[in-house]
Amino acid sequence: MRKLLNMGLEAKINGILIGIITSIVVIISVFVLYDSTNEYYDNAERLSLQSAKTISFLPSLVNNQGLSEEAVQSIANQYIFENDIDFVIIKDSDGIIVTHPDPEFIGEYEAYDEHDAKTKLFGAYLTYETGRYQEPAIVSTAPIYQGDEFRVLEGVVKAGYFKSSITSNILDKLSTLIIIVVVFLLLSMLVSRLFTRYIKSQTLGYEPREITTILKNREKIFSSLDEGIIAADHSGNITYANESGKSFLPSNHDGANNIFHALPPEVGEMLKEEESIAERYFGVTIDGREIVILMKYLYEKEEAVGRIFILRDISAIAKLTNKLTVVESLFDDLRAQSHEYKNKLHLISGLLEMDKYQQIREVLNDEIDNFDSYNSSLVNIKEEHIKALLIAKMNKSSEKRIPFNINEESQLDKAAVSEGMINPLITIISNLIDNAIEAVAGIEHPEVHFYIGNFEGWMEIIVEDNGSGFDDEGKLFEKGFSTKGTKEERGYGLYNVNNNINALNGYLDFSHTDGVTRFIAEIPYQKEGNE
Repeated sequence: MRKLLNMGLEAKINGILIGIITSIVVIISVFVLYDSTNEYYDNAERLSLQSAKTISFLPSLVNNQGLSEEAVQSIANQYIFENDIDFVIIKDSDGIIVTHPDPEFIGEYEAYDEHDAKTKLFGAYLTYETGRYQEPAIVSTAPIYQGDEFRVLEGVVKAGYFKSSITSNILDKLSTLIIIVVVFLLLSMLVSRLFTRYIKSQTLGYEPREITTILKNREKIFSSLDEGIIAADHSGNITYANESGKSFLPSNHDGANNIFHALPPEVGEMLKEEESIAERYFGVTIDGREIVILMKYLYEKEEAVGRIFILRDISAIAKLTNKLTVVESLFDDLRAQSHEYKNKLHLISGLLEMDKYQQIREVLNDEIDNFDSYNSSLVNIKEEHIKALLIAKMNKSSEKRIPFNINEESQLDKAAVSEGMINPLITIISNLIDNAIEAVAGIEHPEVHFYIGNFEGWMEIIVEDNGSGFDDEGKLFEKGFSTKGTKEERGYGLYNVNNNINALNGYLDFSHTDGVTRFIAEIPYQKEGNE
């Protein structure tokens, strides 16, 4: 059984088609043979009775002296020749055989059996099977009468067919049917082979189990991708979508099964019209999410048959960008801190060479005071990630000779910050402080102030600087907007800050009054179950 299941597609199709066609042909042949056999026997019975009746009514069969032997023999031979029956037996009323297929029986007496007796006594027309004459036969009997007004029984005529003749006709029919069956088998083999080749061409030569494996693996691969993959025909009707692709489709849109309807109207109309463009990128907003879409045409035999859309949520890219930005900022801060300490070590080394011990003591006291200042400012900030970030920013500002003051009332409990808030908070705090430090760089008496604490059950973050502020405040939080550098290099800091605050369901306020630029972020505390 396992060998049958492991057979190739071609062998299976050939076996199934040949088996079905052969079964149909054999069933039809058996039915035809059965029907023909019954027909042959029915015809034999009907024709033998008809022949017996016809001969019995021939006027030349009898004369004034009764049955004429010469006339009877001549009529019987002629009738056998013309009507293709096997034999005719005629005997007179006394049982003397007048004509017989075996000449030796002519003139002999044959007793009337029960069938002949019924015909002789009652004038009955009978058909029956008998084995009395050379071999089994189908025989019909009819009475022979003389006279019109007063009829006298002159004898009995028997006409019949040997069963061997009927069997021979059936065998001829069977031979014809066998030839037809063989021809149909050959045709079915040819048809099945052509059909198999067509199926194999449509399946690219793969076996069904191979196709199943490929489809399963393809679905596993596509389902594991974060990118959405959607295939559609020319009309935009979606023919395939992986799990990520389905998540990008509008949840409450009536036309969600059509990619043109799922996209914003202007984009859908543009795609319908621009069929000559083989590939293009574009950004859309679906259900409040910014999505980048790559559209390509699908071709079959150099003819476009549909399109494939690859979708990716920009927010995922933004999160990764934020993390990389924060990591890069921390590396810069650590590099600055390392550079600062290296400078101090060089200073101490030079003072040692000069035996300037008092100056060495002063440098170390300044460093100790800085540590005490750090500790006093950060004593109530218990969340280690935020605390480490603030220390790095303090060292960075120190290297740039920019005073960075952390409000001594700042506080942040570790339990108040859920796991999901840490990375967004690092992005928010890091970008706000970096912007403030850059804003005051190069001015006289620069100052940066930072505060983090609680405000009516919300986390409050305040960053202030005495920089010049921004010229175009309306575009402050737009992607790519920057007051410094080129668009490629900058313009994502405040955009990322705003996005992260929105993701935490918070608010960001901005003001510039009396020469002070102030950013205030208010973020609700989150529980672990609501991340």
